Amino acid sequence: MTVEIRSAEIKDLDSIYNVELNSFSEDRQADKETLRKRIELFLQGCFVLIYKDEIVGFCTGLLIDDLKTQEDFEKHDQIIHNPNGSVFYLRSLAVKKKYWGKGFGKMLVEKQTEFAKNLGKKHYRFTAARDVEGFYRKLGFRIISDYKKFHGIPQAIWEKTFN
Repeated sequence: MTVEIRSAEIKDLDSIYNVELNSFSEDRQADKETLRKRIELFLQGCFVLIYKDEIVGFCTGLLIDDLKTQEDFEKHDQIIHNPNGSVFYLRSLAVKKKYWGKGFGKMLVEKQTEFAKNLGKKHYRFTAARDVEGFYRKLGFRIISDYKKFHGIPQAIWEKTFN
């Protein structure tokens, strides 16, 4: 199985949006404009996964201050992104449903955590719903907040700390 993970580019937007549409229920999908803004805000922290010459997964990220509450994370990306922030924030992770179970999500998270470590960040955080709890626990993440309604569904803040 040949898989390539590379930095995302703006020209990948249509493919990234297609992955988003094929990964989440309609009520959990970001629209194309939101994805474009996430990519443009911190392009270096965004990656795509290519399998069989097709983008089948992606992740986006931001640099943030040491935010630890849902209220902090509810602010617009443009407000919480800080190019000098001490924490790497996984903003989006998606793999087309037909490729779930192949380890592609794990590969993307590992690529992004490696990137965060290379930037000298001490923490990698994100918000996630209960239905992906097992996935993130296997990757060594822990919950640092209670589940609260966030973007319409209960989510918790997750974290991995680097030495």
